[in-house]
Amino acid sequence: MKIRKGVVIAVIGVAFVLSTILCAAGPARAEKPIVFALVEPLSGPFKDSGLEVSAYLEYAVDQINEKGGLLGRQVELVELDNQMKPDIAVRMARKAILEDGAAVIMNHNGSAVGLALSKVAKEMNVIYVDLHAAADEITGSEFQTNTFRTCLSTSMHSGILAQYFAQSPYKRFYLINEDYAFGHAVSDAFKKVFLKVKKADQQIVGEDFHPLATKDFGPYITKALAAKPDVIITGNFGPDLALINQGRDLGLKAVIGAYYLDVPIFMNQVRDAALGSVTAEIYMAALKTKKNLDFIKSYQAWLKKRHPDRPPHFLVPSSAAADAEGVSFLAEAIKKAGSIDADKVVQAWEGMSFEGLAGKMTMRACDHQIQAPGVVGMIQKDHAFRNILDFPLPGTVVVIPAVQIAVPPEETGNPRCK
Repeated sequence: MKIRKGVVIAVIGVAFVLSTILCAAGPARAEKPIVFALVEPLSGPFKDSGLEVSAYLEYAVDQINEKGGLLGRQVELVELDNQMKPDIAVRMARKAILEDGAAVIMNHNGSAVGLALSKVAKEMNVIYVDLHAAADEITGSEFQTNTFRTCLSTSMHSGILAQYFAQSPYKRFYLINEDYAFGHAVSDAFKKVFLKVKKADQQIVGEDFHPLATKDFGPYITKALAAKPDVIITGNFGPDLALINQGRDLGLKAVIGAYYLDVPIFMNQVRDAALGSVTAEIYMAALKTKKNLDFIKSYQAWLKKRHPDRPPHFLVPSSAAADAEGVSFLAEAIKKAGSIDADKVVQAWEGMSFEGLAGKMTMRACDHQIQAPGVVGMIQKDHAFRNILDFPLPGTVVVIPAVQIAVPPEETGNPRCK
């Protein structure tokens, strides 16, 4: 068959144009970033904590991108200020999903915020990663299938302290906590675990609750002194850690077992009053694992370059550093899924394991609650960062195996775990 020369030229020309269009469009699609949205307080009274969280996530995303990104694409972190208010957090999350194309939304501070974001993620079919909000309900009775928690629940957190002190020589325990949902959860969780694992001669000799941001702890400390405790257990944070300072001033000699005393922002308030206290978390900078020592060196170098104006306490990782490994775990789940489609990530992440800074972590399939070791630290002047900070921090740490702090599935309140 005879084909005219002009037709051949025309066909070649059309093919060239189409190939040019496709080549131009293809890389554009491939280069579109995967968006992670952090919805966190970046102004107001919780600003410092929000900025600390932001730094760890920026670091984690930079590490991912330096290694080639995810699925052949770079990762972009969008940071939105929720002012620590659930309604604003919901609005910011919707904006991130609809306008920025976020495939993942995350927060660290505030269980009320976390519960709200988990519902948005389910409704809009994206992944929600709870980096630190501890309410049991998030992976329990109010669980949403698109939610994954990479931190400890309140029951696990209190469980670490209960397991630790059950092995101690102390006999008399008194609980003082903030009088709202979180404070009551701290107390209830400690009692539940402690009563299971305590020695026969150990007992809880009292319990009390105080309003948030209490100025005068005198009445509460006086009641505690009358009970002659060896240990005070508290989940207090921020200004309510004044419980420790005022307690020492009033003659309280009991050991303090507390949440959050690894956090430099808080320890700058409490200082020497916390010496000898015991704190617990999923991560502490005092860990001597090679992975953690490498992480600290890498993070400090990155922070000095990326945020040279940050104060010295940002150079010492707090428990918020676990947020960075939460993002790293998420990245591995996305790689396994081969997609950012929420349904595929859910399927991939369930039951998956990851080597964390304190040891092996596993994402329990039924409730998407991380199963990880707990770390207990004693507050000492002699700690690894005394050349940076002039106040005490955890010096000696003990790792509690994950199996000892796990909440049995049937006790979570999650209908998928029965």
